[in-house]
Amino acid sequence: MSIASNNLQFKGSRLLSHILFWIAYILFFFFQSALFKEHPAYLANLGSLTLTATVDIAATYFTVYFLLPRYLFTKKYFQFSIIFLLSASAAIILQRVLLYYISYPLFYADHMDKAGSFWQINPFYTFFNIYTVVGLFASIKLLKYWYQNQQLKVELEDKNKTSELALLRSQLNPHFLFNTLNNIDSLIITNPDKASDAIIKLSDIMRFMLYDTTTDEVPLTKEVNYLKSYISLQQMRLKDPDFVKVTIDGNCHGKTIAPMLFIPFVENAFKHGQKNVPSPGIEVNLTCLIDSINFEVINYVNDSKEMNKDDTSGIGLSNTKRRLELLYPDRHELDITKENGNYKSILRIYTT
Repeated sequence: MSIASNNLQFKGSRLLSHILFWIAYILFFFFQSALFKEHPAYLANLGSLTLTATVDIAATYFTVYFLLPRYLFTKKYFQFSIIFLLSASAAIILQRVLLYYISYPLFYADHMDKAGSFWQINPFYTFFNIYTVVGLFASIKLLKYWYQNQQLKVELEDKNKTSELALLRSQLNPHFLFNTLNNIDSLIITNPDKASDAIIKLSDIMRFMLYDTTTDEVPLTKEVNYLKSYISLQQMRLKDPDFVKVTIDGNCHGKTIAPMLFIPFVENAFKHGQKNVPSPGIEVNLTCLIDSINFEVINYVNDSKEMNKDDTSGIGLSNTKRRLELLYPDRHELDITKENGNYKSILRIYTT
């Protein structure tokens, strides 16, 4: 079964559950009215309850799907209070309009003399009548939201535990480490200063992976320094010092990001990118904006070979995509394209 059909089936079952909830709600008050009245007017009661339930439904969905996520969950308590009071007042008046001008004339025409004037209403009783179901619906929604968050936390914790060693193996794999040590060894005699600089960069990489990756987020500047050290060590194997071009724009200070989130894209470029192309063969661009962090890696690949295939043990791009889904749900965009030998990965993370 396709993803589209699964989504359609899920939406259909969700819509059905909502419809059944409101039918049960109307029938509850209908049977309550039938039990406690000596001569209940069944059709009139059912019609009136269905009519006024539209206000309850509107108030419920407005509160639960608009006010709560946009204002209460984002801690905008003052705005939430003002809009809630205004919407509650509108709901009270709207229900009175439906009762006075439609329900009473249509279903209780013989008792219009008991309806009184339009403004003879009890706002507190009407508020309680409407927002009891709003509170019930919101409680169910909050309980579901809490349960999903707990499941997400458990999944994220498990993912982090199982991927921690994989992350270390991926970035500090023996092939990369042995090559770097061999390059440093060859530089000790010919260029001691460059060898010393390479040792410092390698120690910075190891320190970052062993100590800084244990936290949920790290300063973006640390992640950038780690990337630069990694790229510098990889360039030791290349004859052209300008083969890799790194561009950083904007103010990245004060921003944070999940550790080692960018490195798989850069590692992928070194592992699978063509080396016999004009410089720059690999471009790494980072742009820090007020509301987002934009990361881009461009390299050249052989169209006859498969690009996104991890031959070594590591988190790979597939696990990186899953990490993004867990760490930045609805707050990131990832676009990976391959066209005419040009492989481009663009990641945008929204910070606000």
